[in-house]
Amino acid sequence: MPLDLATKTTDDIAALRSRIDTIDSEISALVAERREHSHSIQQIRLAGGGPRTQLNRENEVIAHYTDRLGSAGTALAHLLLTTCRGTLQAAGQSAADVAGERRA
Repeated sequence: MPLDLATKTTDDIAALRSRIDTIDSEISALVAERREHSHSIQQIRLAGGGPRTQLNRENEVIAHYTDRLGSAGTALAHLLLTTCRGTLQAAGQSAADVAGERRA
């Protein structure tokens, strides 16, 4: 491979990797923002006596990612929902509350 082509290829790869790094930073910031909004929604639902999550809404999110990205989108949606769902305590619900919901 000629030196000029090798240098250009190396420069192209470096530029593309830099863009990927920027995209990854944006994605992680958006996931953190999504998680905050998700926790707020969960707290509002719980305060109103509702469930912490809504299966139909989660299914809509999964379908959106699956339609866009195929089976990898399905896996990504599940990971995103799990990440944004958070812990019971973060959502303002105790383990005892959950146990009560299961018995009800």
